[in-house]
Amino acid sequence: MKLFRCDHCGHMLYFENTRCERCGHTLGYAPLPNRMVALDGGPHSWQAPHLDHRSFVFCANAAHGACNWLVAAEPGHDPYCRACRHNELVPAIELPADLARWQAIERAKKRLIYSLLRLHLPLATRNEDPVHGLSFRFPDEELSP
Repeated sequence: MKLFRCDHCGHMLYFENTRCERCGHTLGYAPLPNRMVALDGGPHSWQAPHLDHRSFVFCANAAHGACNWLVAAEPGHDPYCRACRHNELVPAIELPADLARWQAIERAKKRLIYSLLRLHLPLATRNEDPVHGLSFRFPDEELSP
């Protein structure tokens, strides 16, 4: 996995970072330029000074600590990021252990989607391409006695 640099202070960042440990900037992953972006503003709309001051919001799954990807801040825009739009079913997350499992699944899925994007492979969702679109179903775990 590629290491990133904070575009505000140059500190090394990991793919899952949400805050720069050196300068304290809030961070988000922007898939189109394949960059971890230092953000100003918030909490409902963020500006990326080093991406022509483009405005972003965090993916709706960021509210659950399950995503750090950015979505363009445009009226009527899908609230889910490029990776989370592939989810058809997510597990119940009311219990802390269930939430932690789903967050781990999402981290792994983000790495997969990141790799597919880097390889320029087709990434249509099931809504975009009902026959060949990629989708994920993460049902609730059923425990056996």
